[in-house]
Amino acid sequence: MTPLVRAEILKLRTVRTLLWVTVAMLALVAIPVISIAASSGATSTAADDRSVARVAAVAVVFAVVLGIAIFGAEGSHGTITQTLLVAPVRERVLAAKAVVAAALGLALGVLAEVVVLIVGVPGVSLNVHNARGVLGGVLFACAAGGVVGVGVGALFHRQGPAIVVTLLWLLIAESVLVVALQDNVKYLPAHVFAAAVAGGESGNSNLVGSWAGVVGALLYAVAFFAAGAVLFARRDV
Repeated sequence: MTPLVRAEILKLRTVRTLLWVTVAMLALVAIPVISIAASSGATSTAADDRSVARVAAVAVVFAVVLGIAIFGAEGSHGTITQTLLVAPVRERVLAAKAVVAAALGLALGVLAEVVVLIVGVPGVSLNVHNARGVLGGVLFACAAGGVVGVGVGALFHRQGPAIVVTLLWLLIAESVLVVALQDNVKYLPAHVFAAAVAGGESGNSNLVGSWAGVVGALLYAVAFFAAGAVLFARRDV
């Protein structure tokens, strides 16, 4: 497994995908935090602290996209064939990609939180103690999101369609399904991950509790990985 993990890391070091994902994520975290610091005074409640800290949750989306790219790029460019010639056990290949995606997702979460803390602590007197639940949830959700991305990439076998469908689901589909599912929408993936980064804040009937969100995010990561593994094992590359 270790040589496969090293190989996946080497692949990412030789392309610019990781660089551009990181730069885009940092920009989308820094801009709103700087705007909050410039336009408002100090945070006055624990809810304010959690609200500022949740800006870092943008990293979860980028972790999913990066996970998709880690697998889907090989399918799009046809290099998955060479990978399987060197490592023919497909489950081990997919597991190595999931390990790398989880680690890099976690790294994206750490970078996002560093930006939030560097700007938020002096800018709006962000209380880290009040925001600790959000910060911990973001890190977990980023790692789980990376694994989800690998599973989605394996299901689609191409990064383009996988990323488009994922973003459409996150931005549009779940919002539309609120009308049909009502309270049950809280069990859908985006809502579960949103609960995981909520930091224990209650009052939203469309979200499960934070710990339930963490468990749900883990279950979704396992489910997408397993579904991707089954389809990957049966697909002729």
